Amino acid sequence: MIPTGFKLYFGIAMAAVTAALIGGWSSGGDLVGPLAAGYKGGIGDWASYSILLGVALVSLIVGGLLTWFRDADAEAVAQAMGTSSIPAGQAPAANSIWPIVAALGVGAIVVGLAVSSLLVGAGLVILTMVAFEWTMTAWADRATADPAVNEKLRDQIMGPFEIPLLGLLAGGVFVLAMSRIFMAAGVTGAVVVGGIVSVAILSVGILLTQKDNLPRGLANGLVGFIAVAVLAGGVWGAIVGPAEHHSEHGDDHGEEHSEDHSEEEASS
Repeated sequence: MIPTGFKLYFGIAMAAVTAALIGGWSSGGDLVGPLAAGYKGGIGDWASYSILLGVALVSLIVGGLLTWFRDADAEAVAQAMGTSSIPAGQAPAANSIWPIVAALGVGAIVVGLAVSSLLVGAGLVILTMVAFEWTMTAWADRATADPAVNEKLRDQIMGPFEIPLLGLLAGGVFVLAMSRIFMAAGVTGAVVVGGIVSVAILSVGILLTQKDNLPRGLANGLVGFIAVAVLAGGVWGAIVGPAEHHSEHGDDHGEEHSEDHSEEEASS
């Protein structure tokens, strides 16, 4: 049976190889060059081609090691080490949202480098928070052998700090993203977007207060969906920029001015 870890790293390797081939062809290489690794034919951008092939090679090596150890299966490890006793397995780590948050922070920095320094600053703040939170989560997962005790221990240590700080950070990012959406949407669009977001937040709040048996995963999914939607809209607004507004009075005045100027030219 092929372990899950090998499937993951084999998929990464295949994606890297595909990206290397496409990059080699699209950057000026011929048809045979990227397939033959430059032995015959030409390759366009050698730097990106080499990096992607290196990623593929490392992924295959890691996948091979995971296959040999059977994803750290206790019996497979004992067989590979040549021991008669089976080493004790480690309890699996708890689910963590921090990889997703880290990806959002990296995305904000990448987009911010081309759009706005505010997004870069927000991404750096997010990554700093993720580094601290992820470290504490990893420590708590290995504090004791009881996952419930580990989660309670982490909440006791981090709760007084992360609740106000996360609330402040989430509020600041939300306000910044909504301001960019309003500026890019114009007067009418800002009213429509504000109404939709307000109704969505109010609906989720009512649902969370009225449904006592609401699954925690569903609640987190609804809140996460709104947060991602607002953040994506803020990125879009930062890319588009402020909308240009022209008042009707200004347009009428411009038309009258142009008509007067035309009459003066005709009379002269």
